[in-house]
Amino acid sequence: MAAVTEFVLLPIKPDAAPEAVASVIQANIATLLAQPGCQRVRSSRTHEDPNKLRLFADWASLEAHRTFAANAAAYGPFLQRMGGIVDAASFGPTNPRRPPFHVEFAAPPPTALDGDKGKSPIAEVLQVYYPSDVSEARRAEIYATTADFLGKLGAVAKGLMGEVALGWSVETDILFKGEKSRALVAVIGWTSYEAHMQTRDTEEFKKLIPMVRDIEGVVGMEMFHVSNVTTEGGQ
Repeated sequence: MAAVTEFVLLPIKPDAAPEAVASVIQANIATLLAQPGCQRVRSSRTHEDPNKLRLFADWASLEAHRTFAANAAAYGPFLQRMGGIVDAASFGPTNPRRPPFHVEFAAPPPTALDGDKGKSPIAEVLQVYYPSDVSEARRAEIYATTADFLGKLGAVAKGLMGEVALGWSVETDILFKGEKSRALVAVIGWTSYEAHMQTRDTEEFKKLIPMVRDIEGVVGMEMFHVSNVTTEGGQ
């Protein structure tokens, strides 16, 4: 069974006290790490929108996470606590609730996400969406092209930390612009947010980005930055 990283997006109530949010997140991280198979949990406000909080949980397998979700005694209080800080009013027809999804990285765990416990102070997370029925052979081609892009980026960009993770989502029904999609996720470690933005303004980057942006079948892309606090659990 393959290891997976769970990606969670939590829109936080604008009026939620930071102390209350921190208390809930700490309690729920403790709950996660008490589950068999949960190896570590990372958390961060999103650089681009501090009202969006991200969690990244490494699981030994998808089955381990599903076992936790089926355990009402542990999962019920977990959801109840989370409900107290999530901005449910932000959901609607143009902004539907986005359930967690899982990524099988080629070389787990994705250490570029480790933040305060790792080498990279900040991580860029790039999620590129493709049709839900993209074939296995086509996924392999897309993966190879994206890996080539990341290698060439490393040769010209300043501020990279030399940490990259790449993998496909397990789920094929991730909603993006109203369409069910499958995501190829790249995590790239940087010295700072500013270093990435400066790289994006270079001619070298502008020549490289079409390698990913113009891949046939791309539904769309999302990019954000996190500086995670990482909590380790039992292996």
